[in-house]
Amino acid sequence: MNQVFVSNHMAGIQANADHSLWSSLVHTTGAADGHAACMVGIWDPYGQRYLDGTTAALGLISPLNVAAITANEGTDATNETIIFGTSQQGTIIKDGTNIAAGQEVVNVQPSSPSFLNRAFQIVQAMPTGNAIASPIIHTSQLTRLKWDVNDPPTKHKLEIATDTGFDPIIATDEITLVLNVRFPHDAAYYEAQINPTGSVTSVTPALSAAFDNTKRIYKVNAIATSATEADQAAVIVAAINADGDVKQLVTATDAGGGVQLEANFFGMIIDATILKNGDKAGAVTDSVDMTPGVGSFAEVLSAEKKAQYSQGFMNRLYLPTGDLQHASATAGGLSSQTVLYNRLTLEYENKAGKMPGFNGQGNTHTATLYVPKATYAAQATQLAVEATFGLVNATASKEFIW
Repeated sequence: MNQVFVSNHMAGIQANADHSLWSSLVHTTGAADGHAACMVGIWDPYGQRYLDGTTAALGLISPLNVAAITANEGTDATNETIIFGTSQQGTIIKDGTNIAAGQEVVNVQPSSPSFLNRAFQIVQAMPTGNAIASPIIHTSQLTRLKWDVNDPPTKHKLEIATDTGFDPIIATDEITLVLNVRFPHDAAYYEAQINPTGSVTSVTPALSAAFDNTKRIYKVNAIATSATEADQAAVIVAAINADGDVKQLVTATDAGGGVQLEANFFGMIIDATILKNGDKAGAVTDSVDMTPGVGSFAEVLSAEKKAQYSQGFMNRLYLPTGDLQHASATAGGLSSQTVLYNRLTLEYENKAGKMPGFNGQGNTHTATLYVPKATYAAQATQLAVEATFGLVNATASKEFIW
């Protein structure tokens, strides 16, 4: 089973002190504050309370058995590093930091964190009706925790050196763009970028065909207007941006030394060349690679839809939501669809669901929680997320496997 939960409160998860009711969670499309009535909570089914990491009793994981080993009183006569036995919880200090007489802090971060509570559920508010939740997950079932901080995606961009490639050129030469586009992600990833507020109603047949066909080729023709090579980039750029089909896929600009093509969608790969009378005119270089990033609105909406349908077997029992998605383009009060969510992935073994012929790996389930990108300075800015899951420094990606 693959479940996806989304919090649109900057607080991330519900604070323990405010209430202990599933029905008190509040659905929202975006809230810059408000841990008193949050959208998602980490529920302790035995203690009947929300975990928020404010104390060890309200935490789930303690990842640092020894956060730092620091020097005690005394000096090192030989000026060599000494490891002392005093351990402390807290911020990891950079290796190489001098304390005194050449001594250094030694940091130890075990790969198997200790658990502070024995079970939990991820609970999420719905717009109306009862909250939904994951199964009760015992900490002994967890096999992997992965925390990925927001990383904005980038659009693919090409540079084509037509100024040198057109040399020589005359006013009647034919200039042709040959464009190949590929969409390696699922349709929901691109749908979220076309119309983030709802169903797609304005996609032209040409764009729909591009999404349906994983490899499609387009051509745009223009006629050179003079024998000046540097002037012809603007000619083909104008033709590209005027083409009813191609302009939906890429944006062309005159880059000074040639033509620059930028994909109109995140997660889209473009291959292109420009021809002069059928011959290649100008070297093609990738000026910006396509990267999917982490935590964009398109990713979260896509993950939700896949969890409900193509990848979410058994989700009818735990996520009876139909076509309702929680991803928001304004989560946490943020305004960017790319700088939006951080991602927590939990993998666990469903020991009660073993089937003949399946090993433990075949019974591994996933729960993914998206929370808005935050500073982690206080309960209202996801300190609870950091503390509950023992992330220590939630501004950096990390992973535990045990």
